[in-house]
Amino acid sequence: MQNAPEGVRLAARYRVDFVELDVVKKSPTDGFCCVHGWGRGSDLESCLAEMGEEMGLMAHLKGSYEREDLERLLKVILPQVPLERVIFASHGDAVLRRLHEISPNAQLARFGLMSAISAMWEPKLKPWQYCLIHHSVLLNCHVKALQRRGYSVMASCVWEFRSRDSVKRLGVDGAFVNLYADS
Repeated sequence: MQNAPEGVRLAARYRVDFVELDVVKKSPTDGFCCVHGWGRGSDLESCLAEMGEEMGLMAHLKGSYEREDLERLLKVILPQVPLERVIFASHGDAVLRRLHEISPNAQLARFGLMSAISAMWEPKLKPWQYCLIHHSVLLNCHVKALQRRGYSVMASCVWEFRSRDSVKRLGVDGAFVNLYADS
């Protein structure tokens, strides 16, 4: 159900603030898809069509994206979801820097504990505003230090209901929680 139109419909039914879609390129010239298993995917456009009117999108960009890829991606997403309701996330600095060059007002997020730790000590030269860290390795000291540096901190991969309270206690700015049809 993740990264599929029915998963986005479920999120809309729960009136979530954001839905995360794992976005990959189909090929250098084709469109984009949302992956949900080995070799399986849904067209990005199909998923975007199911988004609630006020929902935000966390577009988790998987893999490498060149400038042309990012320009094509913006042409797919922005007619469906306004730029101010999209956060583009990546595990790669280069992808985020390219996107920042193309769209300086885009909200950007960097995945990973190590990149967050380096952001705590380096001058704020990073183009991203959000740090996304797996909840199992996220500590309150990380959250506070990053927030002092001006970053918003999101806990990612919150799979279980019982994890939600411990994540809240960390003082994060948000969390990405997986929903199930019987949630």
